[in-house]
Amino acid sequence: MNNNEMITNVIIPDGREAVKKGEFSTEATWETLLSVEMPDSVTVIKEGAFWHCTHLESIKLSNNLKTIEKSAFFQCEALKSITLPEGLERIGFGAFMKCFGLESVEIPSSVKYIGEDAFGMCLNLKHIRIPKKTRVSKLAFRETPDVKVERY
Repeated sequence: MNNNEMITNVIIPDGREAVKKGEFSTEATWETLLSVEMPDSVTVIKEGAFWHCTHLESIKLSNNLKTIEKSAFFQCEALKSITLPEGLERIGFGAFMKCFGLESVEIPSSVKYIGEDAFGMCLNLKHIRIPKKTRVSKLAFRETPDVKVERY
């Protein structure tokens, strides 16, 4: 692929089980990335997979996703919403940190753990619903001043 190409949409091929560590991070090739669609074969989004994709607006996650690792969506500033699938079990350290566009999030009942800074510095995040049984790091919302956490 030529580094001068401007890629705006990516469809990850079926059969892939993971989005690799740093796979779509801020190389020039990905700086214009707006949307991603992943197949249901993906079970894990590795560390920093979409790190600093500042223009990423939408992502269709796998219905079989189990883990979102550390800093997977760090500083995806344009991401306004994300639908987390039932079956997701873990949201790692800083997974959505500095996702300034996020306004509300619903955590599925399957999530067992939300890590430190998972939604840290998400300055526009106003509402998040979390199952009562989900273990949440006490610093999961560090510097997210106006967030209302609703336990269900």
